[in-house]
Parts: sequence; C-alpha cells; structure tokens
Amino acid sequence: MNLFTRIFGGDRPKVFQQRKWTDEQLKMQGFQYYKSRKRITMARMLPANEAPKIIKTSWDTIIARKGYYIAYVAGDKVHKNLDDYDPRPIEPHIFIETYRPWNEPNWKPTPAEAHLLKLGCKPYYKFVGVWAKRLKEDTWVQSIESSKPSLAPAGAWLCVGTAGEPWSVTNEWFHERYITGSGTHGKARTG
Repeated sequence: MNLFTRIFGGDRPKVFQQRKWTDEQLKMQGFQYYKSRKRITMARMLPANEAPKIIKTSWDTIIARKGYYIAYVAGDKVHKNLDDYDPRPIEPHIFIETYRPWNEPNWKPTPAEAHLLKLGCKPYYKFVGVWAKRLKEDTWVQSIESSKPSLAPAGAWLCVGTAGEPWSVTNEWFHERYITGSGTHGKARTG
C-alpha cells in the first residue's frame, strides 16, 4: 500500500501533464484538432516589476513569470483596472510560436480595446489551432503555469498546445476561440 492510498484511500488520481504527443496519441485519447477563430487578443509582455503575477481562474491559480505575455479579454465595457479584463498568461516561446500581430488595416478599436492600448497592450490574433476534448468527468490537469495540478470539472475543455502543454477552459471560452463545426481537423504543428 502506498502513502497516497494510506492517507486518502483509493488510487492516486491520474494527472494530465505536458509531454511530447503525436497526433495519433492525441486521437487515441479522444482529442480532435480545432482551428482557431481569427479574433483580436489584446496582450502585453509582463514587466519585471509586476512579476510574478498570480491569476485566479474558476478552478486554477496560475503564476506568470517575468517575460510571459498576458492576454486580456476586451469585452464590451471599459474597466478601471487592467486585471479586470480577465487576464491569462502565455509562456513567451508559445506566444511567439502561435500568435501574430493583428493585420487588418481597417481595424478600429472598440472603447475597451482602445483602453487596453493605452495600458500597454497590442492587438494580436492566434493563428494556430489546438487539440482538445470536452471532459466527461472531473480531470486533474497540470498546466505549465500552475505550481500544482488543478481539478478541471466535467464539461470543461481539456486543450493541448503546440508544446504538448495542457490547460483547461470553460465551454463558452472554448467556443468563442475555436471553430467547432465540421471540417476543422488539421495539423497542430506550426512548422
């Protein structure tokens, strides 16, 4: 009997964590590839004087270190504070590999986007899709930004990015950012 069983009873829970995945392995685990919707993401690099930045989500606590990119959800209304724009961290190498500067010449920022511009953000879009599956049961996930695994609830989406990094998001968040209709399957690699 191991220590976990003696303390908590039952088997140690399986934790979904970063690793090198092949497309076949992901398919066998029930994942599908979804293309990213082209939409504006307002983001900025986290300066040293603000690091580390602790961000709480519905079921996780994420730590962004100096040099991480922080993406913000502009939404429909202007907020007083930067952190009121639902921040989420993105590891620098992953951001550079998966995001591009917004390239629509006729873009006119919304009031919230204009406010985020004044706060140091720039407009980007994610051009790479994601491997994902909707969770049928609660699942332990170890994201690269978290110090310990978090329990993603059934109904959330478990995503795997270009570096094999897992993260979980709500159903609404996933559908706003990825195309879930037919014909969305493709390759996850960026080159």
